[in-house]
Amino acid sequence: MQKRKDAPKKAKLKTRKKTTARLLHYVIKDYKVAVAFSIICIAISAVAGVIGALFIKILIDNYITPLLLQPSPVFTGLLMAVAVMGLIFLIGVIAGYVYNRLMVIVAQGVLKKIRDEMFAKMQTLPIKYFDSHSHGDIMSHYTNDVDSLRQLLSQTIPQILNGFLTIVIVMVAMFLTNVYLTILALLVAGLMVFATKIVGSQSRINFKKQQIALGAVDGYIEEMINGQKVIKVFCHEKKAEEDFDVFNERLCESSTAAYEYSNIFMPIMVNLGYLQYILIAVVGGYLALGHIVTGITIGVIAAFLQLSRNFTRPITIVSQQINSVSVALAGAERIFELMDQVPEVDDGKVTLVNVEADHGNFIESKNSSFTTSRYTLSPDKNWHSSAPPALAKPPSRI
Repeated sequence: MQKRKDAPKKAKLKTRKKTTARLLHYVIKDYKVAVAFSIICIAISAVAGVIGALFIKILIDNYITPLLLQPSPVFTGLLMAVAVMGLIFLIGVIAGYVYNRLMVIVAQGVLKKIRDEMFAKMQTLPIKYFDSHSHGDIMSHYTNDVDSLRQLLSQTIPQILNGFLTIVIVMVAMFLTNVYLTILALLVAGLMVFATKIVGSQSRINFKKQQIALGAVDGYIEEMINGQKVIKVFCHEKKAEEDFDVFNERLCESSTAAYEYSNIFMPIMVNLGYLQYILIAVVGGYLALGHIVTGITIGVIAAFLQLSRNFTRPITIVSQQINSVSVALAGAERIFELMDQVPEVDDGKVTLVNVEADHGNFIESKNSSFTTSRYTLSPDKNWHSSAPPALAKPPSRI
């Protein structure tokens, strides 16, 4: 019984993985160099952010604290350290600009190719497909679904990659800084991942329903606008409004459910981040003042607090982007569903020939000229036959 319940979930997971792999194939196939350079820039941006956080420890312990004990402090070394820190942040900013610019170019190129292939495939579909799908629903593939892919490729994927790289690099830096505080930070991070899994699964289901309902609303509106004159002539306004309310209500319910779960992402993550920050400050101060663990200085605590912010921020960003991923994958499934439709196949052929009447039957004329037919059309639009009266059966009047 449990296997039967898990079967639909496994099928959805398999479909989602297949859709993701197919979408990434479009990205990697034609933009290998741009994607590789973007990943390098993302890594540089993530490393620059972590080095900047670790530099706080050096500034406090090696420059600021000694200067406080000097009667005539010299700020030359401090200014040089601040200049180096600023240069590191500048490199990170430039790398961030480059990878964002590259991903916009990649996204627009991929979307153009998808739109071209989708339009070309639409020309091969049989009439029954257009009879069973409203024009607005088909148009929503080119507008809503493609726009969700634009946001995924140009914003969501770079931010997720940046987030994962930042998490890994920050985790290594945290372990090198202090193991005990790192374990404390990981415990709170585990709560974040658990909340993301619970809330994200519900949000994903409802975002797919929202895309379907949005396509239905677009289709109905497009049909009603095209037939507005007919609606006015036959006084069909009330019925059209009632039917629209049904579609609109479905869209409202699915959108409310989707954003109801997605909107609680940010408060949960932010508050868990504050909790982690407070715990690290309290526990770190206790370990430093109580001399329980050696090596914990004010600079270590300050740097670790900044590292904890850099650790929770990408988790929050990634959890937020799950909503965009859910919408984009739902749109991609609809696009690939259209592109996977079976095209209309013409396996036969028709040969047009001249015919003539012979004793009540039509036979192929050996003469290729149309003027040899036994039936001729006079200028008065009447058919005249040269056959005997008993055999003369003129075609219908033009």
